[in-house]
Amino acid sequence: MKTLMLAIALALTTAVAAAEDTPAAKIDAVFAHIGPGDVPGCAVGVQFGDGTPVRRAFGMADLEHAVPVNVDTVFEAGSVSKQFTAAATLILVGEGKLSLDDDIRKYLPEMPDFGHPITIAELLGHTSGLRDWGDIEAIAGWPRTERVYDMADVLGISSRQRALNFVPGTAWSYTNTGFNLLAIIVQRVSGTTFEAFTQQHLFAPLGMTHTQWRDDFRRVVPGRAIAYHRVSAGVYEQMMPFENTYGHGGLLTTVGDLLLWNKALTDGRLGAFVTKAMQTRTLLSDGRPTVYARGLFLRSYHGLREVSHDGATAGYRTWLGRFPEQHLSMAILCNADDAIPSTDAHALVDRYLPEAKAEHKAFTATPPASLAGVYASERDGVPLHLSFHDNHLQTDNGLTVMAGPDGKLSVARANGDVAATGAVLADGRLRFDSQGDATYYDRTQTYAPTAADLARIAGRFHNDEVPVTYRVTAAKNGLDVVAEDRPSKSRLFVPAYTRAFISGDVILRPIYAADGSVKGIRISDDRVWNLPFDRVP
Repeated sequence: MKTLMLAIALALTTAVAAAEDTPAAKIDAVFAHIGPGDVPGCAVGVQFGDGTPVRRAFGMADLEHAVPVNVDTVFEAGSVSKQFTAAATLILVGEGKLSLDDDIRKYLPEMPDFGHPITIAELLGHTSGLRDWGDIEAIAGWPRTERVYDMADVLGISSRQRALNFVPGTAWSYTNTGFNLLAIIVQRVSGTTFEAFTQQHLFAPLGMTHTQWRDDFRRVVPGRAIAYHRVSAGVYEQMMPFENTYGHGGLLTTVGDLLLWNKALTDGRLGAFVTKAMQTRTLLSDGRPTVYARGLFLRSYHGLREVSHDGATAGYRTWLGRFPEQHLSMAILCNADDAIPSTDAHALVDRYLPEAKAEHKAFTATPPASLAGVYASERDGVPLHLSFHDNHLQTDNGLTVMAGPDGKLSVARANGDVAATGAVLADGRLRFDSQGDATYYDRTQTYAPTAADLARIAGRFHNDEVPVTYRVTAAKNGLDVVAEDRPSKSRLFVPAYTRAFISGDVILRPIYAADGSVKGIRISDDRVWNLPFDRVP
C-alpha cells in the first residue's frame, strides 16, 4: 500500500510540474503581474516550432464598460507598423516602380532641397537625417494626443524644415517622419490609397482579417481596446491616438494576425526580394552597420539572433519579434502606457529557451575611477553621467561600464547583454557605438548658474521652422520655459552641465555672442538635434 501511495504521489507531482510547463502556463507566469481586477491588460501570442500558436489574454480592454481583453481584441501596434510600410515600399521596388537609390523629391516635390539628396533606402533605415515631426510639434507646444494631425500636416511640417539632424547616410536617428513619407510615396506611385494597397498585397493574401490602418480615428472598430495612461496606482485615464497619420504607426491588429505575419516573413511568402531586403542591415555611408534593417531591428538577446520591433502610440505598448534559429515567434499587444512588452517578451524567451546563455564577454575589468564624471554628447548635447557604485562604473540609467582589451569599453545591461561598445580617446573624449550609432562625449562639469547668469538668458526666442516663440524667464532652480499662444504648460529646465539645461529628455543650450550676451538658444532631444531659436524683442 505504501508503495502504491508513493507512486500516486509521484504521478501527481509529475502531472503538476508538466501542467506548469505547458505553453499557456509559461505565458500565464510571465503576465501574472497584471492580475485580476479593473486594470488594462495585454493579449499575447506565441508560436514555438511547428506547434499550434498559443494565445492568452489578460486584463481589461475597456475599463468604462468592463470589457475584458480576449485573444481577438484589436490593439494599435505603434511602431510595429513600420515593417508593413517597409514591405509595401519594397514591393514597389521589386516591381521596378521605385528604386532604393531614388531621391525622395522625385515623388515628394514639396520637400526642400537640403543640399544633400535623401534616398528611399535612407527613409527605410532611419539614416535620412530628417527630424521627427512629432517631436517638432511637441517643441512647438502642440504634442501628439493634444491636437488632430493628418498626413497633410506631416508633409507640411516636414517641408517647412530648413535643416537636417545630419548629412543623410552619415548617422542613424530614429524618426517617424521617414515612414510617413514612405506611405505617401506608396500612395502616389501605386495610384491607390495606402490602406487599399496593403490590403491587396499584404493583409488579404496572408489571411490577416483583423488588420487595417487607423486612417480615420473616428471609424468604429469592433473589438478595439481603449488605450490608457496610468495616473497613479490603480488609477487610469484614457489616452487614445486621435490623429489620422499612418505608416509610422497606426496599424490596428491582433496577436493572431501578427503571428501570421511573422510566419510569412519566416516562410518567405512576400517573395525572395522583399523578404531579404526587409531583413538586410542598414549600412552608413562609411560602411558601419546599424542596428536597423528596413522596418525591423536586428538585435541579439543572450547571444540569440532577434528580429523584432517594439511600439508605443498614446497609451498602447507593443512588441513583435522572432528568434529565427530557435523557431520562436511572439506578439504582445497592451493598452496601458506603463506596460513594458519588451521586458515581458524576454521573460518569455527565458522560459521557452532556458538553455540560452549570455554572450561571452571579454570585458571583465572595472574602468579607472578617473572616468567618473559628467559628459555631453557632441551631436545633440544629451548628458551622460558616470559614477562609481559598489566598485562598478555605472551610467545614470543603471547600465554598467566595463573595460576590456586595448582600453575598449563595454556598456552592459543587467542581463549581461552588451548595449554598446566604446573607447576612451586620446583627447579624453568617450566614444560609444551601438551597432553603428556612434556618439562622442566631451567631459564637462556640473553647473550652478548665478541669478545674473539666468537673467542674461531670459527673453523671447523664435524659430520659423516650427514655428513657435518661447518665453524664457529666470526661476529659482533654473529656467521657466513656455511656448507662447499654445495650450502646453510651462516647463522648468534645470542645470544639466556647463551652460546647458534639461527638462525630461529635452536639452536647452544658450548661444552666446562674442560679448557674452545670449543671442539665441538651441533645443535638442534624441530625434531633433540642435534646433536653433533666435532672440526676438
